[in-house]
Order: sequence, then C-alpha cells, then structure tokens
Amino acid sequence: MTNPNEIATEVHEFVGHCKTVILSTVSELGEPNASYAPFVQEGGAFYVLISGLAKHTSNLLTTGQCHAMFIADEKESVNVFARKRVSYACDVAIVPREESIAKVVFDQMHKRFGPTIEMLVGLPDFRLVRLVPGEGVWVRGFAQAIPVRGF
Repeated sequence: MTNPNEIATEVHEFVGHCKTVILSTVSELGEPNASYAPFVQEGGAFYVLISGLAKHTSNLLTTGQCHAMFIADEKESVNVFARKRVSYACDVAIVPREESIAKVVFDQMHKRFGPTIEMLVGLPDFRLVRLVPGEGVWVRGFAQAIPVRGF
C-alpha cells in the first residue's frame, strides 16, 4: 500500500499538470450536464471563472455542489480504458469579487491563462466560483482506484 503522503503528492502533481476541470452538474429538475472550465488551485480549493449564461453555472448556484474530474490526455495514456484521473464531490460557493481571495485567484489565473482573464473579469455575467473538494477517487491505472479526501 502506498503511503498517504505519497498519494497526496501524486494527486497534487497530476492536477498541477491539468489546466481544465470537467464539471458534472445537475439542475434543480435533476437534468444532468457535463462541461469544463479552466481552473486554478488555492488553499485546498479549486476556482473557476464561469459565465452566468452557462447551464453549469445555474446548476452550481442552484444545488451548491458538483462533481469535478481531472483526467489525463488521451494522447498521453497508454490505454484509454485506464486513463489516470482524480475526481471529487465538491461543495460550491460564489466568491464575491471584493473578497481578498478573489484578487489572489485572478492574479493566478492571469499568470496561467494570459490576458483573456482580464477581459472575462470585466464582464458582468462572469462569476468566480470556489469548488471545495471532499470525498474522491484517484485512479492511476487498472485496479488502482484509491480513495482520497480533499486536496
């Protein structure tokens, strides 16, 4: 069995190579939706800047939860049936732009994604959303699904 600290390091390194997160959301009527968003990580949470016009945004705000998945690129996977991935059940919250963490996150997004962030931050329909990971699973290959908690 792998040491929990080694697993945490593996997961952090893996997620650190990802630029987007796949979001699984559901509407208040139970309608599922799959989408994605660029993200940054700060203080054990993932942050996405998403349009209020997108279906996933209304789903996130209505339910306050989602499932987030980070998955290896198909081209980098030896076998597409065993792609490395980690997924979490997440609690969701809007981050007001005036909170100090918003500036930290926007600065990280600008460094990671470039000047497009400045334009998006200026659009009134875009929301900064915090995804706080809870229970999850780190899959590093066939028969290698390891429960994880938080990030």
